[in-house]
Amino acid sequence: MNGIQFEEQAPVATVDPNRADIACFVGFVARRQGAGLPPFLREWMSEYGWTAAQLGRPGFDPDALDDIPIPIDSWELFNRLFRWDSRTNGSGGITYLGAAVRSFFSQGGRKCYVVRVGNPWEYGFSRVARLARVDELIPGWSTGQVSCTPLARTSWQGVGHIFGLPEVSYLCLPDLAEAFAVDPDPVVVRELPRVAEEFVECGTEAADPAADDPVRWGSAPRCDAAAAGEWATAVNLVGGMLAGRRREVQLVAALPLPKAGTELERDYHGWLSRQGDGVFDAGLTESVRPGVASAFVQLAFPWVRTSASNLLPEGLESPDGVLAGLLARNALMRGSFHSAAGLPLVEVTDVWPGWGREQFERPAGHAGRQGTRRRSMAERVSILGRIPRGFVLLSDVTTSLDEGYRPACVNRLVTALVRAARLAGEDLLFEPSGEALWGLIRERLQRLLVGLFQDGALRGVTPDEAFQVRCDRSTMSQQDLDAGRVIVTVQFQASAPIERITVVLGLHEGGQVSLLSSDGVVA
Repeated sequence: MNGIQFEEQAPVATVDPNRADIACFVGFVARRQGAGLPPFLREWMSEYGWTAAQLGRPGFDPDALDDIPIPIDSWELFNRLFRWDSRTNGSGGITYLGAAVRSFFSQGGRKCYVVRVGNPWEYGFSRVARLARVDELIPGWSTGQVSCTPLARTSWQGVGHIFGLPEVSYLCLPDLAEAFAVDPDPVVVRELPRVAEEFVECGTEAADPAADDPVRWGSAPRCDAAAAGEWATAVNLVGGMLAGRRREVQLVAALPLPKAGTELERDYHGWLSRQGDGVFDAGLTESVRPGVASAFVQLAFPWVRTSASNLLPEGLESPDGVLAGLLARNALMRGSFHSAAGLPLVEVTDVWPGWGREQFERPAGHAGRQGTRRRSMAERVSILGRIPRGFVLLSDVTTSLDEGYRPACVNRLVTALVRAARLAGEDLLFEPSGEALWGLIRERLQRLLVGLFQDGALRGVTPDEAFQVRCDRSTMSQQDLDAGRVIVTVQFQASAPIERITVVLGLHEGGQVSLLSSDGVVA
């Protein structure tokens, strides 16, 4: 029959626990009216505990998709469920969350989760009103401490849903930069000079639709130094949550655009590097550092123009969705332990600001025989840029102060080991601690490391040269044994040109895996 179309949707399949390409997007987008919830999603919610009773939310309506993770395995499914292509009142423009999810799939991502925390605000929403909604993204932001905990499902809101998604590797908050952006300067309206009326013959060509004009939606979100400092505190808060409670996840965030005429525009790199004030503050301990310096945070810059970003302010899209999709493609095609630097960007037509070498680099502050060394933003920011063959990812790095963990591929390699240890801990949770259990743990981790060695992730001529796994009485004290804790020491050499890394993993009585330093202090 004409006008009737049948579409078969396969159920959401069980995910490989070692998969390293899945992202979770948390942000503001409206539910598409009249779009029913597919039966397989209802089954998934019931099977995995996303119901009113299990979430502790009386009157919870699953059809509204309010503040719960929804598995999305295609752009078509996201487009069917969410009204990403307009703001709340339908006046036009698109949402940053929708643009990010679209770019994730365009770059090669295959699956993600979307957490809709509420409807988007309108363009021109005041900064005070926007900041009042940051707690929807990061519960507890206003108090300075994330209020979600891994063991209390009823506390999972916003970014806290990451505790219930063990297969997720990347977390994105596409609305974060806009939430902290300063209010735009008022528009100055100038009266046009009066001209005499004159008859002009009508044209035959239709004008372009006004909806396609990016100027209509105002200016892209920008920050001055103070606003960027508040943004950095929020990013650091989420990064600290991941470092302490969800070490298998990387926060991928867009570095805010600098406001014209401010310190950020004049010397963004200097602001980032300045001790005591910038994002990369090497002069303070991690517990009190106000900025971002974490192996669990990966920043992307500059912003991008894509085939769908013309309905965003200035036609600019935050680059976090692009980077997350590229990292997913890298994991699927080559393995997450390979650097994604040099991979081409799909559907990216421009980057902004189009800075040159002088804006991205600055003197390091000391001189040697070869003169003053220059440090680049690319050392701690994942830079997207143009080379003769097109747009590519120029650097794949974290914001860590530790040069060993600065290459993002190294952190992803450690993440694979932590995930494997967690899975082993879940399977062997009720086994008595002893030689038999220790042998099983060694065997599982050695099998994983042999596979990584064969894939080129580890450096060495033989497996014995590339890695060592120890789990015996030499790695545990009697106090550890009495406390029901199993400690594994893993030494390996990553293919990246860095020193040997020692990872000490602790398996606690409750099945929780923690990453310990060589002296037994939680890192």
